[in-house]
Amino acid sequence: MKTLMLAAIIIITLGFALPSSAFAVHNARDIATAIVLRGQSCGGMTVSNIKETSDKAGNRTVTATCPNGQRYRIDVSHDGRMVITPIH
Repeated sequence: MKTLMLAAIIIITLGFALPSSAFAVHNARDIATAIVLRGQSCGGMTVSNIKETSDKAGNRTVTATCPNGQRYRIDVSHDGRMVITPIH
């Protein structure tokens, strides 16, 4: 299980490093996978309404909406640590 989570984190981190317009579908799938792997309910294989911000330290914040309507905030630190929080 740890290997699977590590792989998901690497995929998401690499996905954010690539141009978002060319890889939007892959990012939507990667984000949904990360949400599910962290034990949250998503209700589908892709997310929508993806908004991403980053700061000068290399930390990224992504908000996304799952097909079941649940919204999540994904915080990815500059060293690759990820925290996923439901938005109520």
